[in-house]
Amino acid sequence: MKPIKNLGKPFLLLSAFCLLFPRYSHAYIDPGTGSYVFQIIIAAFVAVAFAVKVYWQKIKIFVVRIFSKKEK
Repeated sequence: MKPIKNLGKPFLLLSAFCLLFPRYSHAYIDPGTGSYVFQIIIAAFVAVAFAVKVYWQKIKIFVVRIFSKKEK
């Protein structure tokens, strides 16, 4: 019975691999997916712009400190 007991983990790993990475995929990208991705990109750009606007003074002070250091 020992050889059968040792096959449990490899069998489970192989089964999970076969389920997660199928050989063929019968799917398509919906036409609305492109506009959704475009919305995500625009939302990320707006979020970054807003974060820069909110923290502009802190960013400015940080950059000035980095470039204004005098060497001793």
